[in-house]
Formats: sequence, C-alpha cells, structure tokens
Amino acid sequence: MATDDNLTSARDLAIDACGRIAEFWGFTRTMGRAFGVLYLSREPLPQSEIQSRLGISAGSASMTLSALGRWGVAHKVWVRGQRREHYQAETDFWKMISGVLNERERREIGAAVEVVGRAESAARLAKVALGAPSAGARRAKAETDFLVERVTRLGEICRLGETLLDMLLGQLTLDVGRFRDVLKVAPRETQDRDPESVPHPPRRARPGKAGPRSRD
Repeated sequence: MATDDNLTSARDLAIDACGRIAEFWGFTRTMGRAFGVLYLSREPLPQSEIQSRLGISAGSASMTLSALGRWGVAHKVWVRGQRREHYQAETDFWKMISGVLNERERREIGAAVEVVGRAESAARLAKVALGAPSAGARRAKAETDFLVERVTRLGEICRLGETLLDMLLGQLTLDVGRFRDVLKVAPRETQDRDPESVPHPPRRARPGKAGPRSRD
C-alpha cells in the first residue's frame, strides 16, 4: 500500500509540475495537467478518463484535448475493440518545443521586428525633418539623436532574437561576432548633448604641486 501511495503522490506531483510549466509557457494549467495525465499513462486514454482524473467538465476536457492536438503534443489513436476516441501524449520533447517556437514565438518576434522597423523609420524621419538646429534647439536634436540610437539598437536586438530562434531551430549557425556586438557593446553616447546636462570633468592638480600626503 505504501508503494501505491508513493506512486500516486509522484504522479500527482508530476502532473502539477506539467501544469506549472505549461502556464509558464503561456498555455493554460489545465492543458499542462492533461498532457501530464497522458504522458504518465502507459495506455492511451479516452476523454472521459482525462475528465475524471482532472475533475473538469466534458466541455473543458474536449477543448483542452483539441488544443493539445493543434499544438502537436497529444494525438488521437485507435484502440482495438473501442469505439471512443483515445489520446496519447507526444514523447518527443524537442518536437514539441520546436513546434511551439516555430508557430508562436517566431510569429511574435516577427511582429516585433516589423513594429520596431517602423519605429526606426519614424525616428530617422524625425531626425531628417529637424535639420540643422539653431542654438535654442540643441535639446531637441540631442533627444532625437538619443531616440534614433536607442530605437536602432532595439531593432538590432529584435533581429538578433529572430536569428537566435532560427539557429535554435537548426536553420542557421550563430554569428558570434554579431551576438557580441549587439548584446555586450555599450550603446554609443549621443554626440550632441544639452550643455547643461554634460558633467564637468574633475579639476587636476597643477604641475609641480604635489597632492596631500597620507600619514602612516
């Protein structure tokens, strides 16, 4: 009996962990728990069994299994002598992860690249429209230059993210130099700053005059 209790506890904990992981990835906890039930079952299960184990409604179980099927993490299978549809979990985790990355993350990061590209164009147009500023417009020029630089850098980060995703999915190799330049090199300081915001350098001692000596 102790063995059965331990197995039940282990199964329940693992199913809960699947729910938490699914929620972290942006799916519902029920989807993760349903996958956990299937993954930890030696035999394919009908919808009614999954519904019973999770304590959810028939409608919720149906929608959850349909969603798992769309994402390729659960499959309908035929069981000899059974008229009801049965389900089993996908056991190739890389296949599941790459499918999610390819279908969802690629779409999201592609949208981010497109939006940031428009932001870059707008910022550069603002810089061109500003032209040669007068003495009283230095602050506007400094702000424009700063925004162009930061938006350009943001675009580089988004495009690098897209490249890293392609690399992770096995479609590209990593350009180490580009990775280092985009992520590790500090952004260039804006050339033209508001004079009031530029800190004054510390005064240096005049030649021939020694600074105060420290006492032992």
